[in-house]
Parts: sequence; C-alpha cells; structure tokens
Amino acid sequence: MAMSATGPGARVSIARVGDKGASAAQQAVGEAVSLAGDLKALVGGRRVVIKPNVFAPYPPPTTTDPRVVAALVGLARDAGASRVLVAEGRSVSTARFRSRHNTTPACCAVTGMDRAVAEAGAEFVALEDDEFVEVALPHSDLLKSAHVARTILDAEALINVPVMKIHSLTLVTLCIKNLHGILCDVDKVQFHCYREEALARKLVDLLLIKPPALNVVDGLLGQEGDHASSGRPVEMGVVIAGQDPVATDAVTSAVMGLDPFEVATTRIAARRGLGVGDLRKIEVVGAPIAQVRRPFARPDVEISAARFPGLKVYAGDYCLACAYYTRRGLDTLRAKGLLDEEHPLSLVIGKEPLVPDDIPGKVVLVGDCALESESVKRLRDCLLVQDRLHAVHACPPMELRIRAEELLS
Repeated sequence: MAMSATGPGARVSIARVGDKGASAAQQAVGEAVSLAGDLKALVGGRRVVIKPNVFAPYPPPTTTDPRVVAALVGLARDAGASRVLVAEGRSVSTARFRSRHNTTPACCAVTGMDRAVAEAGAEFVALEDDEFVEVALPHSDLLKSAHVARTILDAEALINVPVMKIHSLTLVTLCIKNLHGILCDVDKVQFHCYREEALARKLVDLLLIKPPALNVVDGLLGQEGDHASSGRPVEMGVVIAGQDPVATDAVTSAVMGLDPFEVATTRIAARRGLGVGDLRKIEVVGAPIAQVRRPFARPDVEISAARFPGLKVYAGDYCLACAYYTRRGLDTLRAKGLLDEEHPLSLVIGKEPLVPDDIPGKVVLVGDCALESESVKRLRDCLLVQDRLHAVHACPPMELRIRAEELLS
C-alpha cells in the first residue's frame, strides 16, 4: 500500500551533531527521532528489534556506529518498549572468505557493537544462528518466497539503522539495502547480479516482508567511493530519520549529492507504491538538505588495460556485479605487485567473449557467464589440460574480491 505524501511516512528529519563530545551523537539521534514522529506510539509496549549494518569486521563508517545503536536502545526503552533486541547477520563474503572474524559476534567484537549493545541494556541476536522461516511473497517482483530470520518476523517494531554510504552495485546502501541482512545466506546470493536491475528489484521486494517502523541513518561519518574497506570516510555529522524507508533513502541520497531517482531501489519502490521517493512530496524537518549536502564520490569499477598496465581483457556482455567484484580483485593484485607489465594477466569475463583457442601466460575466467559461454569452451579445456585453469565460479564472483592473490598463485 502506498504511503500518503502528507502522512507521517513522508516526513524525514535531519539532525546535525552539535559538537564532538561524548553525548553529541546521542543528542543528534534523539533529535532526529523526535522530529520524525511519536516514538512512543511506534514502540510502546512492543517487542523492538534494531537492525544495524555490521556486515564485516570493519569499524565505522563501513559499519553502523555503535553510539547510534546504543542511543536507539535507550530511546526505545524510555518509550516503553517491552523488549529491545539488536539483530544482524554478517555478509556471505564475510562468512566464506574472511578467515578471521567471519561471524556476526566476531564482527561486533571488532567494531565495539557488542559492548555498546550490552551496556545499553539490550540483547544481541546473530541472525546466522537464528531460525529461518519461509515466507511467501505473492505480490513480489522477483522473490516469490524468502527465508527470513525468526527474530525479524517476530519484531513488533523494526528499527532499521544503515550507514550513509556509497555502494558499488546499488549506488547507495541505505534503508532498503540494509534489509538484505534479514535473509538466509542462500537467499542473499540469489538475484545478486545486476542484469535488468535484478538486485535492486529483489531488495525492494524485501519491503513486503517487514516494513520498518522507523529508519535512522547513521551519518556521523559517511563513506564514499565504495561500501567496503576500500571506501573513504566523509565527515558529515548528521543523523537522518523517517518512518518511510523510501523517503528516508531519497532525502539521504540528496544529502549525498545524488538525484534520488538515480538510485534504482528508490525509483523502483516509489513506482511500486511502497513509499515516497519524490522530494517535492516529502516534508523535510530539522536541518534543510542544502545546508548539509556534500557530494559523495561515486564507485569506480572500470576494468581496462589503460587502468591496469599488464592486463588484457577479453570481454563479452557483463553486468555491474561482475565488474565490481572483478575490479576489487584487480585492485588487490596491483597493490600486492602481482599485476603490472612485468606480471601480465589475461582476463576473460562476460557472456560469449571473443577469445582465441589458447592464451599464453596467466589467464583467469571470471563468473558463470564466461565459464558457460560456447565461445570459451575450447580455451577453458586447453587451460584445464595444461593445468593452467584459474576460474572464479558463481554469479556474482564474490571470491575474486577477497581471494585474488590465492586464486592466482
């Protein structure tokens, strides 16, 4: 059901952090939440679940600042919540490819989230250890069913707490994208490609499962360029809050210097009537967008010999997901001195690339599209016979981003 442009779902607040004192973040969170609506009406007497973004063992701003979560725990308790839990699930990449700190509790220990949650008086739930329940989605676009953590489904009020970040696949990772963590690992991987905006459409489907009662964007520090460890921090000093995740994403994107409808999740969700994406129909309270706006650097996923001397690319049709994971793997190889004119590499990527029957030197075949292409079969078999086959399976090829050095050794 579409939210009214004049109702509480279309109000978004922006609060500025007044100073760098110990209580500044707490005060900004309190102001943003108060301006966004009546918290007591949303959480009073209810079982509240707070969902931050702690997908990997990286400190803020790559992950949600623990101070923001602790402040929300306190506000929910003061507003009469019957129980307050903080729940999160690490990413599939973290679980599979980060040999240390590859569980949500381990990630929370690195970031200090575990201590902040405990000191604030809330319980923590690692969603990978939760029961997953299959939920039918008859009115969805792509996900006809999804396996969702029981803790999320049982929440009577879900508070969604993303970070203000650029994302290399979805342009931003804000309120809608943060809901990805409620799924089981297999469902996280499904439709994670970007052909026909599949990932964005899937993420919008998640709004049908458990619409957040409140969304609070941690903008104490933002992150530009990328959402993971290669991103760069941006001093923002704001907290943004709203009951409508689409409207909250739209306002936050504008603060980041983006047209909200450039963001596929915002555009698709608004078109489907799942929230308000048009800034003209959103009431912005607190600080005006223009006073806090700061353009964020966009993702760089270029793959070319000009960018990487020593690289030769045999490319068919490939989507943004393949571009992102491949580019980050190439960045790693270059940083370690394993890709330059003295250490050449040939890359085969995408659907039906034109390739010779054999290629000298190191060759890597990336992703299911390339590996399943008729044009690549002869080359693939030659490399296999010669014991030179370096292949990165799956869609998207997540492994290449983190294990590039190991895969090519």
